[in-house]
Amino acid sequence: MSSACACFQKTAAPANPASTPATSRTTAPVVAPTPTTTSVSGTSSTSAPVTPPSSRSSSPSVQPTRLPTSSKAYNGGKRGLVYDYKSKDYSKFFKDSGKIAFGSDWGHRRSPAPGVNFDGAFVPTIRVDGNLKNDGWSDAVKGLISSGTSMIFASNEPDNRGQANLSPSQAATVYKNYIQPFAGQVALASPAVTNGGGATGLGFLEVFVASCAGCHFDIINVHHYVSRRDVNVEQAVRAVQSFLTKDVAAFKARHTQFQDAKICLGEFWLTDASDDDGAAYLKALLPWLDGNNEVACYQAFGGLWEDNFINSAGTGLSKSGQVYHDN
Repeated sequence: MSSACACFQKTAAPANPASTPATSRTTAPVVAPTPTTTSVSGTSSTSAPVTPPSSRSSSPSVQPTRLPTSSKAYNGGKRGLVYDYKSKDYSKFFKDSGKIAFGSDWGHRRSPAPGVNFDGAFVPTIRVDGNLKNDGWSDAVKGLISSGTSMIFASNEPDNRGQANLSPSQAATVYKNYIQPFAGQVALASPAVTNGGGATGLGFLEVFVASCAGCHFDIINVHHYVSRRDVNVEQAVRAVQSFLTKDVAAFKARHTQFQDAKICLGEFWLTDASDDDGAAYLKALLPWLDGNNEVACYQAFGGLWEDNFINSAGTGLSKSGQVYHDN
């Protein structure tokens, strides 16, 4: 496929009450926020937001939780798979990879999809109802920790109306109530923000930190999307690299709570790309992510769906899926 297609379009999840099934990202389309903090040429196009004084609080007295390289959660690797209740038994195509260390499905229980099973650990994500509650979270996380999970994710894209859709103060309340209690037991990941500019993305996280005094972070979780309609493959790769090494690094340097935190690129993709371009994007970017010591983990938004990492017939891996399996 040489022309661009609608493959790998980032799409919206259902509303996020804790009682709903694991979040599907394959329903009504949502336009990914424009990555205004990083230009496609690999240079930062905007100045860093001003840090509110209250967000410069000193680190809490919780020792950083190091990610064990021999745990069930990581298999000594960084690569994760995203999936949901529509993923059928497609995990079988990655069983012999040796590259997949963990999986997540935007919820706190493994997706009930038939046959979704792989050797990596499950990393749960907190989702709350309209009252910012999730009564099943604590017991579920305790059970996962006992089975080897070594990291938990805070809210998924609270800066995106199509995802968690929380204010910074609400995201801080959720973090304090559901993530912070596990400090020192597993690695705690910040809310996963988009690469949008202004009040979204790292701008959202700036305000969140000011509302989360005393919070501990082992991981800063960020997402990065850019469209093939706007950039070529090489530019897309440089945009990710610049976003992590300049924008995210500068954010970490401004906040003592994050200075020892590693980075999780919790979702990333070149949207509106052909399968060939998706494969080329991964071939160029995966070695860089694997070799970057600041990156603890990553998940490409290919996932276990047809026309993503699975071919349209559902009979095997797509070209990009094969790269994620092999490289």
